[in-house]
Amino acid sequence: MTLVYIHTQAADQLRALANRTELLGFIGRLEANPTDTHGDYSQPDPRGRAIEVKIIGRQAILFFKDPFANLVKILDIRHVEAL
Repeated sequence: MTLVYIHTQAADQLRALANRTELLGFIGRLEANPTDTHGDYSQPDPRGRAIEVKIIGRQAILFFKDPFANLVKILDIRHVEAL
């Protein structure tokens, strides 16, 4: 199983959501099988890492997979209209 690390800001956003069931389901899939769980698109960060973006309802989860560390970092959860 892969470790999923949720940054503090993303965790605060997740806690503030009234309907977070789908988001938690996606996070669970990332933990169980990160190689087969993908975002809707990716964007490179300044270091050249692929930051994946998954749109779920009106929320976007921004995350980075590190297969060498067996880790997924959830960087942010944003309201889609805020992108």
